Amino acid sequence: TIFSSYNTAMKYYIYALFAMLMWSSSFIATKIAYQAFSPILLCLFRFSISFILLLIYRCITRQHTKIAKQDLSTVIFSAIGGISIYYTLENTALSLTSASMTSLIEACYPALTILVGILVYHEKTSKRMLSGIACSVTGVVILTGFSSASSNMAGNLLLIFAGILWGFYNYLVQKIPLHYDSLTITYYQMFFGAIGFLPLLLLEHPMIINVTPQILFSLLYLSAGCSVGAILLYNHALKGLKASHASVLMNFMPVFGIILSYLILHENITFTQIIGGIIILFGVIISTRKENA
Repeated sequence: TIFSSYNTAMKYYIYALFAMLMWSSSFIATKIAYQAFSPILLCLFRFSISFILLLIYRCITRQHTKIAKQDLSTVIFSAIGGISIYYTLENTALSLTSASMTSLIEACYPALTILVGILVYHEKTSKRMLSGIACSVTGVVILTGFSSASSNMAGNLLLIFAGILWGFYNYLVQKIPLHYDSLTITYYQMFFGAIGFLPLLLLEHPMIINVTPQILFSLLYLSAGCSVGAILLYNHALKGLKASHASVLMNFMPVFGIILSYLILHENITFTQIIGGIIILFGVIISTRKENA
């Protein structure tokens, strides 16, 4: 029935939204962890711990599903592009540019995903979705402001490249056969993704200084929550949503970021931020609503 189909679709949207909530909180944890770790080294530790956690869970639950050889290359490419290179770009950019500019640029990722779909995968896009994307990006511009005084152009460019990679990641994951569960896919992605950080460490001078309990907690949260939890939820959401629809929900991240900043950092929420958040939500609703028959 129409009602059951609506409930099924809504379930996948909720999975994706919880993933966005965890990812939006990762900026706070990452900034704290930067007090002790260099960006790429933090990536290596974060995803190595994530892999170990998944390995323990698979052993406890006796889930030993393997990826078939014909599907392994797709999983490896998704891990290298969507984890190793993507998070290297994001973490490096986050150390160079401001958090507000990071939120603004990452809000353009849905548009970049749609662009990848049109240019590479020849996917058709409705005027409704394009209008929703434009509305959401407008809201993010209002939300984060236009000031770039504290940002670094190199960091901004890295974030744009990361967004293009994220677009490819969405479509690569959907090429993995549906009979694999999200846990298995994420487990293999964490393994190959962690390995992928090793050669990337040559791009920086690895640093570990003044590791405190707060920093260790941030690292564990990044590993267990933002990596394992969020990616499991997002990969599962992609089983029931189009890649472009799931990516549109990334516009919630700056909204969640403001709420978390208020609750954790006790920052004031301005009228402009409220208006920007409402416009973002309106854009997401427009983009994800089905066209009339």
